[in-house]
Amino acid sequence: MSNALRTIADSLAAGLKTVSFGVPSVTVERRNWVAIDVEDMANPVVIVTPGNAEVTRIGRKVSQIDYTANVFVGQHVQTDSAVNAVMDLADEVMTQIRAHNWPESVSWPAGVTSPNAVTIEINPDDALSERNVWRAVVVGVYRVVVQD
Repeated sequence: MSNALRTIADSLAAGLKTVSFGVPSVTVERRNWVAIDVEDMANPVVIVTPGNAEVTRIGRKVSQIDYTANVFVGQHVQTDSAVNAVMDLADEVMTQIRAHNWPESVSWPAGVTSPNAVTIEINPDDALSERNVWRAVVVGVYRVVVQD
């Protein structure tokens, strides 16, 4: 049995790699953490990482597990038009995740369907704004019901 957090992140990254985004030169990667130099963000980057799992007992021998996948969207920008383009990219990523309309070649773990919730946080904690790095984190929550 594979790790659901890892497998969901793998599947989501594989799906996002099949998308032709409206912004050119987008790189999509699956990593265990977001570690990237500003110099490597001249073009937009999308990095999918495993998130969290929250288990809730919903019956005597039944649990609901909410798995999260985190999707970092970022770019080193110099102009307002570049900011607008990467903001549009983040919105497009969120829309693609919400739609969950992937080619059949992208396989998902058993029981995982479209996300239960999708959120976006733009420029979390504003940590890199002084270096002209625009970023967002999109979080997809995938709910699975399992027999214990």
